[in-house]
Amino acid sequence: MRRYETIFILRPDLGESVQKEAIRRFEGIVRGSAGEIIETDEWGFRELAYHIKGERRGFYVRLDYGGNGATLNEIERNLKLSDSVLRYLSVLVDSDVEPATIRAELEAHRRRSAEARAAADAARAAAEAARAATVAEAASGASHRPQAERAAAEVKFQEGASSEAPETPEADGEDEQG
Repeated sequence: MRRYETIFILRPDLGESVQKEAIRRFEGIVRGSAGEIIETDEWGFRELAYHIKGERRGFYVRLDYGGNGATLNEIERNLKLSDSVLRYLSVLVDSDVEPATIRAELEAHRRRSAEARAAADAARAAAEAARAATVAEAASGASHRPQAERAAAEVKFQEGASSEAPETPEADGEDEQG
């Protein structure tokens, strides 16, 4: 079985239900002509590089499927006849594949991507928490710092005052006697 990929652009003025119906219809054509759907990606609305049939935007869809030449011909024939399709492009991805194996590989890839995304999110959250703790610590240290600085200044002032204090009268009396 050959693996094909067909990307088509639907008119942007179609409703969501009409878009879903068109996608289901093309998937049904693949299944009806002895093909197997591997994956369907809805890329959503995107700007077109140039006007196509008077439209500046389009709804992109990617069909990844296995089948034979007749499957591809039937899909392209229906895409060509559909008024809701602005453009399409079909590509042969691989000449000999097993769709079940491809689906398993895609699922494993999605799982690894989700795990990597979760790990990155956890690391980002931990870094953000550490940054917030550092900011909070710095803020609490800054609010207590003026009090600590004032206390240290008072201690220095008291120490300086006691060393500069005049001698006691008893000490003065000893000098006069001697």
